[in-house]
Amino acid sequence: MKITLLVITFVLLAASLFGVFQVYRLPVETSVTEEVILVDYEHRGEFDYLVSLKPSHLYGPEPQETPAALDVLKYPSGMVDRFSFNFNYRFVPEEMAAAVTAQIEVKATVRSPGAAGSEEIILVPETQKTGDFTVPFTLDISDNVTDNIITIGDNVSGSEIIITAYVYAVIETGTGPVFESFTQSLPLRANGPLIEVDGDLTRAIAGSGGGLDYEQQGGFDYEVYLRADSPFGAIILKSPAAAGSTATPTPTAGPEDVILLNLIDGMNVTFTYHLESGQPLKTREESVVVEAVLESPGQWTKTIELIPLTTKTGDFTLSFPLDLEQFSGLFDVIQRETGAAAQIRTLAIRARVHTLAGTDAGTIDSDFVHSIGMDLAADTLTWSDNLTKSEPGAITITRVVAQPEKYLWLSVSQARIFLPAIAGIFLALLIATIVWYLREDRGALSAAEKEVRQAHKKYKGIIVEIRQLPEVKPGETVILLRSLDDLIRTAEGLLKPVLHKAEGSRHVYCVFDSSTRYEYHLS
Repeated sequence: MKITLLVITFVLLAASLFGVFQVYRLPVETSVTEEVILVDYEHRGEFDYLVSLKPSHLYGPEPQETPAALDVLKYPSGMVDRFSFNFNYRFVPEEMAAAVTAQIEVKATVRSPGAAGSEEIILVPETQKTGDFTVPFTLDISDNVTDNIITIGDNVSGSEIIITAYVYAVIETGTGPVFESFTQSLPLRANGPLIEVDGDLTRAIAGSGGGLDYEQQGGFDYEVYLRADSPFGAIILKSPAAAGSTATPTPTAGPEDVILLNLIDGMNVTFTYHLESGQPLKTREESVVVEAVLESPGQWTKTIELIPLTTKTGDFTLSFPLDLEQFSGLFDVIQRETGAAAQIRTLAIRARVHTLAGTDAGTIDSDFVHSIGMDLAADTLTWSDNLTKSEPGAITITRVVAQPEKYLWLSVSQARIFLPAIAGIFLALLIATIVWYLREDRGALSAAEKEVRQAHKKYKGIIVEIRQLPEVKPGETVILLRSLDDLIRTAEGLLKPVLHKAEGSRHVYCVFDSSTRYEYHLS
């Protein structure tokens, strides 16, 4: 045990001295290069969409066949004096209508048979409206009416007149403005002695933006003023819409629904962008472009611009229609041109945003790209990517800093104090262990061990070391002698060896002579 303690103490002392040597070789501080974040920020983009569904037995309303006579409304051109029109615009739900500001313009495109081009007439100049609104306008028909010719005013004639209402709307939402457009046309045609008016007087387009779903509804109604010299006199004929017909609600579906591609009538997509910054933004400008990428994987790719490069300031929402039938048709055309058969028809919608934003710590100059893809050949509308994407970023600088050098778990300054102290403790412990070892061992040698060592040295030819003494036999006489010298003289007289067995600190010496054994015990 004493030897073991001495070894352990010595090893600990050597280790602590080695640590002292090492720690005084190391510098107190070192220079390191580190990247420091000045501003952290996050781009977040989200696509959303609202699909207008065709009437169907699956989603309703059930398709109904309209008699051909109701598709086109006919009036005798020789009896018509003028048309008085109303264009009605409505935003659903009604509670959002108050947040809508719209620009409305109505034009008539006159096409003459055999003419190289067409002529436009402005029926309602560009006018600003708020909420739901109605704009009236008049279309005059002159006396000069011949087969297949309608004369408007004094000098503009044609066989077809297409009246088109153009609406550009801005909807204020809780997340910023949403921009929408709405277009509706009503054709008038001359067919012999009749003026034919398209019977489809209403239109609805679903949309979404700012986290809301909505619908734009438009409708024409009109009154036909007959001439006073007509057989019926100066009477007024009302259109079916003015007589009280209403538009059939359009079924819609969104990202949470399963949508079959064959039932899609129209689709309106919105892209919303938000920038979150750890510091206030002093200036801000975004440039954004939205593209459609049509691809036959591994063969060809075509990019079509849906929204041209546009500049925004702050978070924004963009809205645009997406005509899947048009893209499918374009895919077919390219496939016929290239002769490359495609198993997958990929259509991706990609928004690319470049952001410049000023902060007190520097300028955020970063690009953000978010895209979603689908297979036009699939049965259902399924996007291969998440509609929402977040991307972190940061403004950083690189600088050189002084860093305390480490040794084990301590700084070098602390280790230069701690390790010498530990070495001093282990040195004192080693000295104390050596003193204790020497003192204990010397005390023992001064008595029994000293006598044993001297005797073994003096009588090394007579004393024999054994592991085990024989047991005392019955009838055997044991004689204990007073000293080892007496036992040695007895052994010499008997010409016998002295047997020695050590049991710890107890020593037994023995001489055997027939039935007598002479012993000397030393402790």
